[in-house]
Amino acid sequence: MTHFQTSGHMRLVGHRDPEVRQAWATTELRQDVTKENKAAAGLETPTLDPRWHLATQAYRQLQQGPLTPGQRERLIGEADGLGLRPFDASLIIAIAQDHARTGRPLLEAEPTLMLVKPASTRSMSHLVRWALASACALAATGFLLMWMAA
Repeated sequence: MTHFQTSGHMRLVGHRDPEVRQAWATTELRQDVTKENKAAAGLETPTLDPRWHLATQAYRQLQQGPLTPGQRERLIGEADGLGLRPFDASLIIAIAQDHARTGRPLLEAEPTLMLVKPASTRSMSHLVRWALASACALAATGFLLMWMAA
């Protein structure tokens, strides 16, 4: 078996090759990569937002024609599964309809979609209220028991 001597230093293979140097020195390509990396770093994933997901689904269906009552009910059912109220789902569908009707891209609807409260905010405040009410009831029961024991 042959053993190769290794050192702790690494070296760039082909660094003296003119073609390799040219490829690494191409500033335009490097700038494009840098721009794409910066753009990707600033992206928020709107697909994770249930409002955006519902709007996208509605907009796609509206590209094929007006929504039928069955399609609308399926969209509202899907919104319920995403944690959105039927009223909020109807607002989001109306926003998508407006953009589809006027021929504007759905991306322009983002500021309007952000006016609809997300489902997670509403459900968290609901849980907090229930937890606070439960804590108050337990405290009141404790005080009542202490008063009766005295």
